[in-house]
Amino acid sequence: MRKSLSRNPDLIMFLIAGYFLAAIVVRIIRSPALEVDETQAALSQFLFWGYGSQPPLYHWLQYGLSELFGMSIATLSLLKNGLLFLCCLFFWLTARVLMEDRPSSGLATLGVLTLPPIFLMAQRDLSHTIMALFTVSLFLYAFFSTLKQPSLAGYILAGVAVGLGALSKYNFVLVPLAAIIAVLPEKDLRARVLDWRMVLAVAVSVVIVLPHGLWMLHNAGIATGQTIGEMTEGHQNLSFHGFSGALDLLLAAAKGSATTAAIFAALFYKDIKRILAASDPWTRITGRMLLICLVMVLVIVFALGATNIRQKWLAVYLILLPLYLSLKIRAANIETKPKLPAMLAIASTLTIGVLVILLSRGLAAPYFGRYSLINIPYETFANSIRGEGFAEPRYVVTSGQLLGGNFKIQYPDATVFTGNPAIETLPAEWPQGATVLIAGTDDDGKLPENPGQNLAALAARASLPPPTDIRHMEVPYSGGDNTKKHAFYYAWSVIGQK
Repeated sequence: MRKSLSRNPDLIMFLIAGYFLAAIVVRIIRSPALEVDETQAALSQFLFWGYGSQPPLYHWLQYGLSELFGMSIATLSLLKNGLLFLCCLFFWLTARVLMEDRPSSGLATLGVLTLPPIFLMAQRDLSHTIMALFTVSLFLYAFFSTLKQPSLAGYILAGVAVGLGALSKYNFVLVPLAAIIAVLPEKDLRARVLDWRMVLAVAVSVVIVLPHGLWMLHNAGIATGQTIGEMTEGHQNLSFHGFSGALDLLLAAAKGSATTAAIFAALFYKDIKRILAASDPWTRITGRMLLICLVMVLVIVFALGATNIRQKWLAVYLILLPLYLSLKIRAANIETKPKLPAMLAIASTLTIGVLVILLSRGLAAPYFGRYSLINIPYETFANSIRGEGFAEPRYVVTSGQLLGGNFKIQYPDATVFTGNPAIETLPAEWPQGATVLIAGTDDDGKLPENPGQNLAALAARASLPPPTDIRHMEVPYSGGDNTKKHAFYYAWSVIGQK
């Protein structure tokens, strides 16, 4: 492998593509049940301008893929890992533009895979953040390409990237703002920001964002309420909200960057002083961008009185770190080719190691009495009730998004309602002869004292008559000794049938 990398450093991108293909296979194998973020599959069965607290682009892509290939674990994993590969691809292209050195470009791209939000969180359970990571990489490529060689196409691509980024994750918007501010001190590059083509770039981004922006104006509380609530959780119990939030921000940034920084430091420990002293316009711009993004987050923390900052929220900014470190190494005129095999070995250990752990968590952990969300036997339950004499449900009414998302996987042709009034529009009149499955379960898997009352409440929410034939089933978890069971309660309804 060392000789192959020496002859062709671009081989790294083929290895990265292979890794993400392996990640798709692992996700399909490890469980037919969904993680928390994956249950948003229930929302992606609808095509709307807005979906609550998250921008719509990820849902739109998920909707499109499900229309083409059907809703399944494979479809969800294809979207996630496809976006992650595109993120790495455009990051690699960005590094090629800035460094014009294939080993250094490979080093920077492998550095992306050492970020915990990439090698760990993204494979465990992320969705919209992954979309945002791709759009950040796309923006970086358009931004730096335009700085180096301005063209109308470059400005338009930058505008497209900003528009898509704003539709991916709201905190993305800090990245282009930081980029503009970071360029202004550079006398030779300042004219790029003041170019008339910037107006066209802004116009393109506005056109892309406008429909969702209009939706946000009419649904501001829905769009921002959940995120602000998570950021200010425990706010009332603290006297110095901003300082608590600032400390949380510092810890989240440290946890998100420490692994990558430590790896680069270990690989280039003999040249750390030279690297720290090295500088050129690209290191300065990239470093400023990262710092400005974090400072703007700090301002938001104090403005909102935020007390909780999650590491995954900072991923769209911390992705700049491996690019910055690689640019510093390049500016110091340090040869990177000898370090490429070591970086590949480290990145491979992290990425493949996490896939092995996740696979074990899905397949092996139940044999040791350890169960999680992905071990809940939704598939077994769905297969069991298929033999009860009813047609495949046209509609499913569930007790929440966790159950609804999993039922969308089990009944991909059905319309699943999870009780989200901001998203779902129930039929004004249920079509005659349609089969409706009304189902619920508790997080602990225990049967409630009065499942009939719970099902009646679900039916009333959907303007359906209360069910009379209340059923329940205790389904064993897969693996282990089959003694641990998860209880589901449900009822069938055929519209027009008494």
